[in-house]
Amino acid sequence: MMIEIWTKEKYAGSEEAGFIGRMAHAGLKVKAARLSRLYRVDGDLSRAEFDRLGRELLADPVSERYSLKPGANGFKGAWRVEVWLKDSVTDVVGDSVREAVADVLGRRPERVRFGRAYYALGPSAAAMEAAVRGTLVNQTVNRFGMEKI
Repeated sequence: MMIEIWTKEKYAGSEEAGFIGRMAHAGLKVKAARLSRLYRVDGDLSRAEFDRLGRELLADPVSERYSLKPGANGFKGAWRVEVWLKDSVTDVVGDSVREAVADVLGRRPERVRFGRAYYALGPSAAAMEAAVRGTLVNQTVNRFGMEKI
């Protein structure tokens, strides 16, 4: 199951502005943006356990919120880009979270992978994909997916 971590809107301005600036540097005009962290946790865990991980381990309750439904941010009409390490690449963040999950739940999930999601409103599909390939992805170690939401 995927757990998505969002910076609360009142704290997210600088990370959004940084992303919009990065895309502008790549020649892409983005009207609005949102960013999140993704944790794909593979294992036999209940929904209540996933909820506990989001609430108690992965999200800071003061400045962040979590969702067990990826893309549930109300940012309609935007591109959603997920960037992950390829499965053949060691994911040290995922490995660390896997150990932390064991500390919280008393058992280790099979695997945890860490990724990022970028939401961008405004660009065309071709322009967005070119900017992603040029600025967000190292094709040697990353894979990405892109969809309109």
